[in-house]
Amino acid sequence: MKYLLYILLVLPVISFSQEKIEGIILEKNEKNELIGLPGANVFWADASVGTMTDLDGGFSIPYEKKYTKLVISYVGFRTDTIVVNSPRRIKHTLNAKDLLDEVVIKTRKKASVRSYLSSQNVINVSSSELLKAACCNLSESFETNPSIDVNFVDALTGTKEIKMLGLTSPYILITTENIPSIRGASQTYGMSFIPGTWVESIQITKGAGSVINGFESIAGQINTELQKPSRDDLLFVNLYGNANGRLELNTHLNTKVTDKWNTGLYVHGNVRNHKFDKNEDSFLDMPMQKQINLMNRWQYTNNEKGLVSFINLRFLNDQKQTGQVDFDPNRDQLTTNYWGSEIDTQRIEGSVKFGYVNPDIPYQTIGVQASYSNHVQESYFGLNIYDITHDSFFATAMYNSIIGDSRNKFKSGISATYDDYNELVNTVVYQRTENSFGAFFEYSYDNLGDLNLTAGLRVDTSNLLGTFLTPRLHARYTPWEDSAFRISAGRGKTSSQYFYRKPKAVCNYLCC
Repeated sequence: MKYLLYILLVLPVISFSQEKIEGIILEKNEKNELIGLPGANVFWADASVGTMTDLDGGFSIPYEKKYTKLVISYVGFRTDTIVVNSPRRIKHTLNAKDLLDEVVIKTRKKASVRSYLSSQNVINVSSSELLKAACCNLSESFETNPSIDVNFVDALTGTKEIKMLGLTSPYILITTENIPSIRGASQTYGMSFIPGTWVESIQITKGAGSVINGFESIAGQINTELQKPSRDDLLFVNLYGNANGRLELNTHLNTKVTDKWNTGLYVHGNVRNHKFDKNEDSFLDMPMQKQINLMNRWQYTNNEKGLVSFINLRFLNDQKQTGQVDFDPNRDQLTTNYWGSEIDTQRIEGSVKFGYVNPDIPYQTIGVQASYSNHVQESYFGLNIYDITHDSFFATAMYNSIIGDSRNKFKSGISATYDDYNELVNTVVYQRTENSFGAFFEYSYDNLGDLNLTAGLRVDTSNLLGTFLTPRLHARYTPWEDSAFRISAGRGKTSSQYFYRKPKAVCNYLCC
């Protein structure tokens, strides 16, 4: 009786027990190594019994004798069917499909876009905007943009001046890839030294700008991004000519040196050697000019280690002649025969940018930038001589990370500038050296919705301006889609540099 009771108790357990099949599904990675494939579907054909693989690719599925075909599938891989006649451990590798179904997504991007997400009032201008006008350099690229006013300051020398928020270019920080570039001796003609075909995009920021770019931004900032050798055309040739006698050639030559190195050679040349006096006032309507502009650009990219770097080397030679139509510099230079002027500029630049993104912690980045330029201008206006030599050095290092989560970000770093000026006005030499060193911290909050703000503070010490603080604050609130209410406040400083930062005053002093 006791044994009969035991059999009756055990038999139901044996009868209703169910066998299982366990196994692992694998895939090949980029290094051709077998690794577990998580999330793959494993199910019996012609049955409603199935499961999914875990994070390591493992699975366990109930088995009965009537189940004979085990199906394994995953998006982007071939679906395989395995014949199973008895319980056993399954180890199977899925192979990727040779061709996936093509998905084409098309969108139309505006050539000029105002950001509704940034706390700063930023307008992004793409290279498509530059095609709207036959612009040939950076100073001419704003003619179709209402955010920037471009005016002729001096018709004799062809000098153009830009305005933002009612203030002229000395109060606007102009950078090339966030490195201050058009300043000092290049303030007057510097925007004509950047060819339009070299420009990838332009960011126009109204207001005091960010503290990370320095203390000189008062009315706003204009940043120019140059073409990248890894993304630019292998060969680009552009020819331009107009009825005013201007001829221009632009050539880009890009090549991939190794898997990580790309380089590009950018050549620009323009000439205007015809004299035009349509209003018949005996003075040239526009200067005669010649310019040769060369840049060699190197790009290093290592995505596995999170490294990117740019090295730029540049040479410029620019010659301008203006004045009366009958003026001949070989005959009339520094005489009273006819009024005339020549402005010859040579400029050498070099810059290095280095960036590191932590592959394991993507929100931690480090950036280092350094640049040097030598600007030599020899010129005369009528009987007056004006020469200037400007050596400039800039360096900055910055660290980015978050506080707690990605809604709270910060940037901190240090920067230094050095400028040495030598000016000759007739027989008087003006020499001046200006240097500064500063540290900055900027905090950004973004609730990933309708509110974000950026608050920054930097402290600088300058041999001319002393030690001072530069606070900046930007806030944005978006109550509904495609809207933005912004507030911007801040402080900026710039040193007074009379001769070359006020072209009109220079002409009045030297020409009249």
